[in-house]
Amino acid sequence: MIDWLTMIVPCTHVEPIRDGEFQRVDATGEVEWSVDRRLSLKGSFDSSVTVRTHHGAESGDRTHIEVSGNIVKFFQGHNLWGSDDAPALAFEFMRWLALNHGLSDSPLVSPTESDIAAWKAGDIRITRIDCTESFHLDNRAQVLAWLRAAEQTAHLSHRGRGQLVKGSTLYFGKNSRRWSLKLYSKGQEITAKGHGQDAILALPSAREWADRTLRAELTLRSMELKRMGRDMLSGWFEDDGLPSETVTARLLRERLGAMTMTTTAQLSAEVLDGLRPALRLAYQTWESGSDLRAILPHRTFYKY
Repeated sequence: MIDWLTMIVPCTHVEPIRDGEFQRVDATGEVEWSVDRRLSLKGSFDSSVTVRTHHGAESGDRTHIEVSGNIVKFFQGHNLWGSDDAPALAFEFMRWLALNHGLSDSPLVSPTESDIAAWKAGDIRITRIDCTESFHLDNRAQVLAWLRAAEQTAHLSHRGRGQLVKGSTLYFGKNSRRWSLKLYSKGQEITAKGHGQDAILALPSAREWADRTLRAELTLRSMELKRMGRDMLSGWFEDDGLPSETVTARLLRERLGAMTMTTTAQLSAEVLDGLRPALRLAYQTWESGSDLRAILPHRTFYKY
């Protein structure tokens, strides 16, 4: 599923699209720089996508816009599951934008026939895309136990060991300017405060689905997309010219395929008998699947 999409789209408009601006003012009151704030647009749900006029090299006078957001969540109110078809998602959002904000006396956008043809052809530049896939265990406890084990045993090529944050999200290359991978508990995510998926919480079957879901998410940024030759949406079509939902899954699985996990062996009875009682109890608690971080003091955890 496409979880986030940031793109530069051909779209003619008369007035600048922005929601005010940010400025940097020095001690004398001179403006050193300013940047337009993105305008937030809401669909049928609370989720929003932001837009603003693009001033880059590929755009002329108000001929391109920047679009950024979770388009799947924008259309359906949640991102438990959704589309892998990046070109189709981009086109449908631009179609929604043209219909809802282009047919009025003071339109936000005024796309031309050439603009619409460019959307269909994938003549849209991507600067960020998040590709996800879901894997199912029996329950949330098993998902969290897997993440804790992976923190200690998993190694990703070119990224090394992962970093577990808040006990439920394992990052590889978290601050990379090119690409990063994270694995997390979807059930934990949708119940976090301010996540904006309240509607899905009222559906028991959806909550159960999320609770047993281990979500993998690959973030590809501009530099990596250019290196791969996928910085234009036209690079996300199959050779026959039809949109492909397999491209997203293939890219994610290639990165996951570079992950190795060392095996762990149980301690022998002789070794256990040689441990002092506190260490033996900690080991047996860990072996049963409990999270020692939540039980032991911080310093004791790392000492053990």
